[in-house]
Amino acid sequence: MRIPKLVQAEISLVLITIIWGSTFTVVKKGLDQVTPIFFVALRFWIATAVVAAFIPGQYRKITRKTLAQGVLLSVVLLGGLVLQTLGLGDTTPSNSAFITSLCVLLVPIFGFLIFGLKPSFRTLCGILLAILGLILLLARSTDFDLHSGDFLTLICAFLFGFHILFLGRFVQVTNYRHLIFVTMACGAILCSIMVAVLESPHVIWDFYFTFYLFILGVLATAVAFFIQGWAQQYSNPNHTALIFTLEPVFATVFAYWFLDQGLGIWECVGGILILTGILVAEIRGKGKQDPAVGSRIQA
Repeated sequence: MRIPKLVQAEISLVLITIIWGSTFTVVKKGLDQVTPIFFVALRFWIATAVVAAFIPGQYRKITRKTLAQGVLLSVVLLGGLVLQTLGLGDTTPSNSAFITSLCVLLVPIFGFLIFGLKPSFRTLCGILLAILGLILLLARSTDFDLHSGDFLTLICAFLFGFHILFLGRFVQVTNYRHLIFVTMACGAILCSIMVAVLESPHVIWDFYFTFYLFILGVLATAVAFFIQGWAQQYSNPNHTALIFTLEPVFATVFAYWFLDQGLGIWECVGGILILTGILVAEIRGKGKQDPAVGSRIQA
């Protein structure tokens, strides 16, 4: 039996969300060995090299339109990753994942205000369940006092919301491979300029740091965003944002495994509610789909 493209896309989004869930702990540990903006720059340069290997010989086919779209995406994505990385210096991985996932609220709002996209009733119900689940993930936490890192992460959530929305729009009219390459390359260049202006970079390079860069640069950036670009041809931005609410669930699990942070009944209930919200949004009437579900224009 052939699996529909939409199902393939949303399964892929879940898989990359697992990868991203691990990165909060990885970044937190990596910041003990490197300055934050330089850390993001290394991440982008590695991702650029990997994505370049995915599209050999296609660089001359990149259009001016794709270039402009990629520059916009790189600014939004770079801003989000830098703020998230800086924020993790003064907050916990679980808090950071929770606040980042608030973009699930922002995507349908931005989509309606900017593009006039109206989410379905089921999608709205799924989002509300997921938000309740996100709240319960931190209900037992006794240390959720707002720090400067949390405010930086909140701004990051706004930028990630824009990234999901714009990427979903752009992949309908341009080659997603070219778009992701331009995004990574421009991000690497812009972040390097930021390092030169804002930081005195230093790094303690060892086996662990190399492993962190592999996780972040190869898996969580190059592979994950490449897959996201493909998947958002078929899954609309609202469903993508909703699936990404699984990120703090996986982040909490990884924090439990590697940082000895607690995992109790409220976290489990919150995770179940998030899963329920996603399933509610995925239930569609026969022949129906949510507004603005992507349809592939270019391979």
